[in-house]
Amino acid sequence: MNVIEFPAFKKWKDEELVEVTCRKMARLKSLLEKENNEDYWEEVMIINSMIIEIKKRNLKINEEKLIENILKK
Repeated sequence: MNVIEFPAFKKWKDEELVEVTCRKMARLKSLLEKENNEDYWEEVMIINSMIIEIKKRNLKINEEKLIENILKK
C-alpha cells in the first residue's frame, strides 16, 4: 500500500507558492540538459500539482518572469 503524503505547498502563502513554482520550472531545464529523466519527470509531477493549486487559488504567474526563467541559461 502506497503512503499518500499531503503536499506541503498547500499550506504556503500565495506569493511563496508562485515563487517556488517559478524556481522549480527553471530547474527543469537543467535536469533535462543533464538527461536525468527520472528526476525530471518527478519534478514535472510536483510542478503540475503546484500549478493546479495556483489555479485553485485563482492566482496569476507573471508571464514575463516565467518566460525569462524558462529561456535563460
